[in-house]
Amino acid sequence: MSGRFRDIFGKTALLGALLGVIVLLATPVFSQPQVMAGELPGSGKYLKPDILKEFYEQRGWKPVWLRGSGSFQPRVDAMIRLLDDSWTHGLNPERYRLSEIKELRASAKGEDRLTLDIVLSDAAIRYVNDLTGMRGLRESGDRKIKYWREPLDANAILTLVSDNADPIAKLRALEPSNNLYQSLRSELVRLTALSAEENTQPVSLKAPLRPGKTSAQAPLIRARLGLPVNEAAPHVYDEPLAVAVMKLQKANGVDTDGVIWGRTLEILNMTREAKIWQILVNMERLRWVSMGRPDKYVLVNIPSASLWAVEGGSVKLEMPVIIGKTARPTYSFKTEITGVRFNPNWTVPPTIKNKDFLPMLQQDPEALVKRGIRITYQGKEVDPTKVDWATVTSKGLANVKMIQSPGDDNPLGKVRVIMENPYNIYLHDTNHREMFEQGERALSSGCIRVSQPEKLADFILSENEGWSWDKMSKMIDSGRMRDVPTETPIPVFITYQTVWLDSDGRLVYGRDVYGQDANLAEILKKAGAVHLPQQPEKI
Repeated sequence: MSGRFRDIFGKTALLGALLGVIVLLATPVFSQPQVMAGELPGSGKYLKPDILKEFYEQRGWKPVWLRGSGSFQPRVDAMIRLLDDSWTHGLNPERYRLSEIKELRASAKGEDRLTLDIVLSDAAIRYVNDLTGMRGLRESGDRKIKYWREPLDANAILTLVSDNADPIAKLRALEPSNNLYQSLRSELVRLTALSAEENTQPVSLKAPLRPGKTSAQAPLIRARLGLPVNEAAPHVYDEPLAVAVMKLQKANGVDTDGVIWGRTLEILNMTREAKIWQILVNMERLRWVSMGRPDKYVLVNIPSASLWAVEGGSVKLEMPVIIGKTARPTYSFKTEITGVRFNPNWTVPPTIKNKDFLPMLQQDPEALVKRGIRITYQGKEVDPTKVDWATVTSKGLANVKMIQSPGDDNPLGKVRVIMENPYNIYLHDTNHREMFEQGERALSSGCIRVSQPEKLADFILSENEGWSWDKMSKMIDSGRMRDVPTETPIPVFITYQTVWLDSDGRLVYGRDVYGQDANLAEILKKAGAVHLPQQPEKI
């Protein structure tokens, strides 16, 4: 080695050593004595104090957020911005100790710097817990909770943000990225920026407004539906406006007659506050669904009474469905489709047995026989005319089965989707397909009647070897009951979203069919889970 090379090599090695020292100095390590009696500073304020303490001990009290001793702290400031923006997700920044973090950021020295770093980690746990969990519902005993997303574990959150080049990017990746969620988020920001009085002038009519008529309210209605002004005839209820109104009616389960009155007028006159809260609860529910969707799945939205069959990221089928009436609601849950039953028999569910058929039998013991429904007791068929139905109780009825054989009068029609769930809710055909023409489709006893059952069955079984439409047609025409399992189970999501996107990508505010929006809003209000700023910044 030449003298010149040794000189250069020696200087380079010395420079490397100095840089290493600088890097070590830039990342301070909080010493154990700074933690009084082995406890976290203000430990009573932390959501998971034991986990935080163990986490920092294992790191040798190396900070997660602070870098160096100077005022330039990009990680800290980026986390503050993230928490500041959390309201745009329908969250409350103060649940994440934002004001406290800002105060510590402004004045933290010595042990306060340790407090700041730990409080930021605590904020990350709280924030992700809300972003990925079911706020206020896990303590309610609601049995539907088990079907939806579990909040991310505190240890997993700390692992996610620690020693990561960009922890904020990791946290943002937990936000739902689907079009509906992002549209709701943008609309929340827009509506919050409006004053309570701005753009809330009600559409005022003294009588029903029909297409072709004139009204001074026409420009306001057009603006409300996002249509440009008709310069040539601003007060005419013209065809483009009628099309937009009927589209609004159809999306909201209102008869599509184009007449602006009653429920249609109510929808047009929704207040800013009502829209904000409808957005908030729908964003909340969207966060309950796990990130990412399988390649092939079926989705039903209860309030819009619609079904979508999706494969490879594109919608293969879209159809209207009939959902449960208010007194017998369709529950929201997720499960797997494992097959299709063709020409199904119908075993009458408990609710219909007790509330519909028992009173019917008490009036006429042969009422079910006339419908082709057999009655069995402990496995043996019984003659209904020899039973004193007036003395039969709900408990006694539990051992009675009422079964209708396959046929044209069977309420399940020709197709029933096999999907295990505790509610006895299924997707199935119907012997009354004319009911799909109605605007209001909350008509069933809880099950979901589909308008295109053969197409849905074909979608479900399309990957089965040797499957074809012709094969299915022959099965149905045979009249015999037959189960065809899927080669691969298909996830099915039964959701409750009262705001959705129409085919043009515009938000539709639907009806809260079962009053679930109001219930969830009340839970969030009581928990102080939502905060809306007076003058929000754009996102």
